[in-house]
Parts: sequence; C-alpha cells; structure tokens
Amino acid sequence: MSNPNPFGHNDLANRQTRPRHRPSLAGLRVLVAEDVEMVRDLLTILLTREKVVLTTVTDGARALELAQSQTFDIILMDMNMPVMSGFEATRRIRQSEGPCAQVPILALTANASKAEVAQCGRAGMDGHVAKPFTPAVLMDAIADLLFGGQ
Repeated sequence: MSNPNPFGHNDLANRQTRPRHRPSLAGLRVLVAEDVEMVRDLLTILLTREKVVLTTVTDGARALELAQSQTFDIILMDMNMPVMSGFEATRRIRQSEGPCAQVPILALTANASKAEVAQCGRAGMDGHVAKPFTPAVLMDAIADLLFGGQ
C-alpha cells in the first residue's frame, strides 16, 4: 500500500497523539523561522522547556542566511513570511552547499491542504505540522525527523 504523504513519513498533522517516550531534545540546535510574534513566542516557550539551543528569525531570507553560515540540527519553517517565503528559503537551503543543506526542515503552516503539503515536499521539506498544533504533535514531529520515531 502506498503512503499518501508526499514526504514518505507519517501524517504528522493529522495523527492521533498518544503519550510516548521520546528522546530528549536537550542541546539540539533549532532554527525557527516564523513571522507571527504570538506563534514565535509559543514556539520559544515550548522549545525552551525542552532545553534546546534556540535561534529565531522572522523571515525566510534571514533563515537562509543563518542556514548558510551556522549549523542547526533542525529547522522549523513557516511557509508564508515577508521578504522570502518558507518555500523559497527551503529550496535555496537545499541547493546550497552550506552546513544545513541536508538538515531536516519541518514545515509549519496554517494551510494544511493536500496541495500545500505537496508543495512543501517539492520544496525539500521533510515533514509538515499544521497550525494550530499541540505541543505533543510538534515535539513528536521533531523527534520523528531527528530520531526516526524512537
């Protein structure tokens, strides 16, 4: 049976959440690209609780700049941002020879249509989480991309 998800992963946006043990995210270097202050603040709270090393930016151009000059373990990328979209930033990160060219990129978007999810995959993203999301769904999605769902 074929997997309907264009990323080849579980449908992170729609799956049922159930308590599970997940590896610690402590010490991971996470880049968050999100232009909406309230969402950025929420992500900061959630990720700080996990003791990650967090860097936040408000547009795709800045995310691209940092991804080409610094090393991160995962990038959380909003799709619709000023200056440069998350789609374009991801395409350019993947095409670069920078330190994050192969780093997992998790799409964060309010539009969970099949067309947008497919567009995320074509841009080079590794997974997708629809907003609004629960903390468990977000942390599980990050763990799945980094640790294979352990």
